[in-house]
Amino acid sequence: MKVFSPQETVQGRSITDWTESWFRWNFEVPAHQNPALILEADCGVGQDEPVYFVPVYDGDTTYRRTCRVPATKPVLVPLWVIINDHPCPDPDFQPAPGQTLEDFLTQGALDFNAQFRDLRVTVDGQVIDPTTHRHTTRMFHFTADPSLVGKLPDPCLQGASQPGVSDGWWLMLSLPPGDHVVHVTGVSPTNDPIDYTYHLAVSR
Repeated sequence: MKVFSPQETVQGRSITDWTESWFRWNFEVPAHQNPALILEADCGVGQDEPVYFVPVYDGDTTYRRTCRVPATKPVLVPLWVIINDHPCPDPDFQPAPGQTLEDFLTQGALDFNAQFRDLRVTVDGQVIDPTTHRHTTRMFHFTADPSLVGKLPDPCLQGASQPGVSDGWWLMLSLPPGDHVVHVTGVSPTNDPIDYTYHLAVSR
């Protein structure tokens, strides 16, 4: 098992760049099969990148998920991640005079995640220090499938191209064939305890 350092590139791209692709994929899968909405959904639905994206589940703060991972693919695991996107129904959700939209979205994401506490992570029982695995993107554009609007916990989703900035903690892993477990605990910015367990079955 290998944990990539945040500075390493994977398939010629930075890990931060891959987190943008994770969000684009997450928002492209229609609601009726989206793993963020359905815990039993196929984790690999709609995936065609050379990196395997482990999906989150937005239905609870405590869950166990099993994913079948193709052999040889690096695996991107979200530990605690958010996207701050625009526009939103709230008319006051706007940059201050003289502030760029990118700076506004970035500051909002960073301020929100600054309230996250006690993030702890193990991979196959090995303790991983997550503090060095934080990735903040530049502003990028994504398009949510219209069926996700009003179903994912993001009131700003438009069902059309819109900008966003993501911030959070991720692990990029190289896993040998066999069964692996990633366990994540912490306290969210809304004071909810989180406890995620990802069972990753890597094909032989």
